[in-house]
Amino acid sequence: MAQIYWTHEELLADVERRAQSVEVLGHTVNGSPLVVARGGGDKLPAIFITAGSHSTEQAGVSAAVACIDELETDHQVHVIPTRDPVGMQGFAHVLSLGLGTTPTIDSFDHVETILRDGEVLFEEDDLTLSLIGEYGYASARPGSGRACPQYYFYQRLQRLASEQPEAIAPLRGRRVWMTPGQTGVAGTGDFGRAYTLIISLEGEILHINRFHDTPWSPVEPRGTRDLMARIRPGISFDLHESQLMDDRYFLSARRQPDPTNEEWEQKAATAIIQAISASGAELARDEDVSALGNWFDTSEPGACWLDATKRGEGFNLMDFASRTYGLAFGTEMGMFGTFDGRVDLAMTTVRTAVEVFSQRYA
Repeated sequence: MAQIYWTHEELLADVERRAQSVEVLGHTVNGSPLVVARGGGDKLPAIFITAGSHSTEQAGVSAAVACIDELETDHQVHVIPTRDPVGMQGFAHVLSLGLGTTPTIDSFDHVETILRDGEVLFEEDDLTLSLIGEYGYASARPGSGRACPQYYFYQRLQRLASEQPEAIAPLRGRRVWMTPGQTGVAGTGDFGRAYTLIISLEGEILHINRFHDTPWSPVEPRGTRDLMARIRPGISFDLHESQLMDDRYFLSARRQPDPTNEEWEQKAATAIIQAISASGAELARDEDVSALGNWFDTSEPGACWLDATKRGEGFNLMDFASRTYGLAFGTEMGMFGTFDGRVDLAMTTVRTAVEVFSQRYA
């Protein structure tokens, strides 16, 4: 069975056990180290794997840790197992950073009572937004028919920033943590993680999987960007999950700036989809992908090509990797599949793409 890590310390202990070496890239706001672990062989170009920029997506984190010593390759393997070591430790933990003490959370009513004791910046219906100490907090209460509470509230905060910028002005340059509200999702639940947003100095609502192409950048994307500049990966993976996919899977691929890389990206994408289909997993439907936005093109069922220039919000990590270094793939496993099943899909993605990548450099 795949291991679920509920604290960063637990994850680090397993990483240390598996890795050839571990390097600290920086420390985030609670002092937690952002680490990269070394696996694989010595051959170049390197393979880069990461997960957990959205701390609610923990099957990707468990898969990234497993890749440290279970991915069979002669190429160097560099793994950042989680890009949000703070949020992965849960909403009670992030509240402790503002409160100075760790509360015991048992309901959304309790969370909202705590938030109302802070400086309430906005409250309407099922959204409460407060400033406590140096940090912002938002209660994202699940609602009837709402497929993905964290994404719904993320969009609401974006609208709030646009329509009432004075409401979020005190949060500029700060972090805001949301309750995930993912009832029934193994590895997350309602309060087991904290979804991290960062308000830019201009008042833009972003998250840790942004900032890779911007001068102003928090420590997590900055450390990741600096590592990639050193290792210059030939192939990169970011292991994500989606509550909107139910238990279905899709691959997020990127168009490459040169014909040779484009050819190999397409070969790897086709091989991945074939391997996922052979595993018995259900692929995302066209209507699933279209519901995400108009920035995806689909080359075959489950193989989606993301165009960041249509989406806006700046480059995410795989956008940046594809334009700067080489092949780049993101996974989106449906979060209502079993935890072990979601980990297996991520591992199948990486192993299959690395097989194709190794053929290129044989």
